[in-house]
Amino acid sequence: MRFLKNKIARALQLAQSHQASESDLKTSVTLETQQGTPDMEILPQDSPQQGCPRKRKTPSGNNIMKNYARALVNFGLSPLARPYLINEDLSYEKFKQTLKAKRKNVNCIKGLRGLLLQERRDSKDMRVFKMMFQRSCEAFLKYYSVNWIFHSKVDDKLKHLSYRGKILRRVRNPEYFTYLEDFVRRKNY
Repeated sequence: MRFLKNKIARALQLAQSHQASESDLKTSVTLETQQGTPDMEILPQDSPQQGCPRKRKTPSGNNIMKNYARALVNFGLSPLARPYLINEDLSYEKFKQTLKAKRKNVNCIKGLRGLLLQERRDSKDMRVFKMMFQRSCEAFLKYYSVNWIFHSKVDDKLKHLSYRGKILRRVRNPEYFTYLEDFVRRKNY
């Protein structure tokens, strides 16, 4: 139904731009509606609702980091991450407990960076935890993220897919994990 409405809207715009007569326009629209669904209502040309309603464009990287951060933490807590988290210094159960405790704060770049970046003041267990979490994030981004993107409810699947490499580079080097997009505006010529 949406495709038919779009097609009709394009036909109306094309007819207006070519200065077609009103009778030609009515015949082309009625032919298209007869082929599609006959119960659809044709709006008059002077109607303010002509065409399809447009969605508001949101910035491209609006929720990408939030979605990835949630997915990385959920993967770290899932049984799929267990083979990637083998370590003698910290048990898997202790890793899960620590990650569950820090889960609420990981919903942005700053929170995720805090779980990845090893600092001098961190204890030995915390450094091992951060190393294990980094390995689980890399495994998710390499092997599981494409499946997650295409089987989830995210709206802009291709945008999430294109940011996958950027996030993987930043997970490997968390000291450079300060932003996701360039904030330089380019002039359109």
